[in-house]
Amino acid sequence: MLLDPVCSSSPAREPRAEVRRLDSSALISGFLPAFRHLETGETRLCQLENGRISKFHLLDSLPDDWILERDAGGRPVTLVSQVEPGFLRGIQFWTLQNLANPRLDG
Repeated sequence: MLLDPVCSSSPAREPRAEVRRLDSSALISGFLPAFRHLETGETRLCQLENGRISKFHLLDSLPDDWILERDAGGRPVTLVSQVEPGFLRGIQFWTLQNLANPRLDG
């Protein structure tokens, strides 16, 4: 089958002069701050006082047995060593090390 040259030809395109920039917010889309207990595998999203999911890592909504030390006001300041910070994306927990060296699929 031959193509009609009138229909199949396209004008030559000039190379784009603009530089495409990657928006870093697209890279982290869907990653929610969370903590995971290494012994139990339990994962907790970081929550604000009103129960909404936080955009930042907060210790306030974690279970008492995950807290090693509190300040004079009762706020958590230190976690037990079995708790690690990371991010939850879907059902997968990403550690900070995973994010620093991601295994990206093609």
